[in-house]
Amino acid sequence: MYSSILVLFPLLPTLLATPLRIRQDVIGLSTPGADTAAAVSSTDSAASVSASSTESSSDSASATASSTDSAAASATASSTDSASASATASSTDSASASASTADTSNDLTVVKFAALAENLENNFYNTALAKFDSQAFTDAGFADGQSISDQLSVINKDESTHLSTLQAVAKAMSADTADVDSCQFNFDSALTDVSTFLATARTLEFVGISAYLGGTTLIGDKSLLVNAAQITTVESRHNTVLNLFNSGSSVANAFDMALSPQQVLSIAAPFVSGGCDPVAALGLTPTPQLTVTNNGTVSPGDLVTFGGDGIKDADQSGLFCNMIVGGATEAINLAVGDCKVPDGLDGAVYMFLTNSSTPLSSNILNQDASTLVAGPALAFIDSVENKASKLLLSSSNNAAAASASSGKNMSLSTTSGKQVITITVEEDE
Repeated sequence: MYSSILVLFPLLPTLLATPLRIRQDVIGLSTPGADTAAAVSSTDSAASVSASSTESSSDSASATASSTDSAAASATASSTDSASASATASSTDSASASASTADTSNDLTVVKFAALAENLENNFYNTALAKFDSQAFTDAGFADGQSISDQLSVINKDESTHLSTLQAVAKAMSADTADVDSCQFNFDSALTDVSTFLATARTLEFVGISAYLGGTTLIGDKSLLVNAAQITTVESRHNTVLNLFNSGSSVANAFDMALSPQQVLSIAAPFVSGGCDPVAALGLTPTPQLTVTNNGTVSPGDLVTFGGDGIKDADQSGLFCNMIVGGATEAINLAVGDCKVPDGLDGAVYMFLTNSSTPLSSNILNQDASTLVAGPALAFIDSVENKASKLLLSSSNNAAAASASSGKNMSLSTTSGKQVITITVEEDE
């Protein structure tokens, strides 16, 4: 708009003066003389001349206006085209410069890291669904065991698709994921029954969300970033289904939580029983492992106790527990001896142990890694009843199934010096 006004500005005197000159000429030629005859003749002549002059002037004005409009339109179009071309070139140059300066050095690591997580999930569902048929879900108290089994099969198919997609992405980068595709996993102790299967699946899906969110901080290729986001949203849907199957809040918080690759590896690596070395394959050192050792579920008011290889035989008296929940800017920081779950918490909670009374930042980019002693451990605080879950349960087994779905606390631990996982499942008394 402004460029058009500037183009028209030099032409304004011509546009304004032309009509004025026409009016002045007409008035001058129409003035009557003193002699009547002469005046009549003069008047007739003047009228004739005036009409001729007026027509000529009108034609001139029309030509001038046409010329002016044409020049203005041409100048405006030229200016607009120039500005558009300049803006397009600037935008293209900016995008090109941004793409050329983006740091993509970590992209392959993120792809392989995601492939490891998807491989783990795919193997987990394959193993679990081979062990538990639809009748097993019916026996566990679900009204329609076949529907539950079918939904879990759909989730498994998604994980398989994610894995093959990531493998193709790595191939397009002139690389592969062979060093994580070869991983073997041990889920035996996590699949003692249907309720343990569902609790473990819930954990893996939520950690998967956190893994993708954390991976986005390292991705330089914007196309890859979009692909990661597209997978993340599907993992979130999986988690909502598993929350429902476990009688937890379908969507407990408005925000999810990101974990760094090292933190995710701390949770995922213990499942690896052989066939690969994820630490060497990814070039990442997992954070020290942490587990929640409470018997049964953890609820508001409960004192949380910790174990795990990361703090094995360590004096915990001077440490602080940090609970991170979705949407919080920083952790709830408490002395480890007074680490009670506050009232009002619901859903997933990541727990860390630090050596500082300063709350750990919820943003992985701002966390002070120097204070981290161990973690994270994941606990689900199911303090809000999900009535929708009851719709999935048979009337005769509703209460029993609800108790089975939420009455166990999964604790992961590894035997020191070996890549063998031991998963202990504590039942409520």
